[in-house]
Amino acid sequence: MPSRRKRRKALPVKPAEPRKVYVETSVWGMTLTNQPRALREPTMEFLRQCAAGIFVPCISQVVFEEIDDAPEEAAARMMEQIDKLAPLILEATAESERLTDAYLDAGVAPAKKRQDARHVAIATVARLQIVISWNHRHLANARKRDLFYAVNRLAGYEQQLFIHTPFEVMQ
Repeated sequence: MPSRRKRRKALPVKPAEPRKVYVETSVWGMTLTNQPRALREPTMEFLRQCAAGIFVPCISQVVFEEIDDAPEEAAARMMEQIDKLAPLILEATAESERLTDAYLDAGVAPAKKRQDARHVAIATVARLQIVISWNHRHLANARKRDLFYAVNRLAGYEQQLFIHTPFEVMQ
């Protein structure tokens, strides 16, 4: 009589912990119907993944300030998306403002783009590792990422900083 093997129960696979990501204003702006489909579709998929719990979206008051500067209809649509997702809201602090100043002093971002630097500083102080942005000129490019990271290291922040587009982080 052949021996019967006992079937081993598969160990349950623990799902990966969702990563907290800072979602910068350009991502919310890309949800508008007048935006290029090639950018809007990955943005909407990224936000669906946030809603599904793959990512935990975070924003700050800076996002609200920038949306307030948008035309009324566009601002209302962006706020609808934010309300739907209910991201965590991070506070700007004296520490994040000092880090913002350090970015500006080092020339990582021009003075007129202080809000861009504030996004990164708030995310860094909150110990997030990923900023999501469509702003290739001032944020989502390898050169800027390395410069932000260098200033962060000088300021005592050890975590690696990644600035990606929604397309680059989607799963």
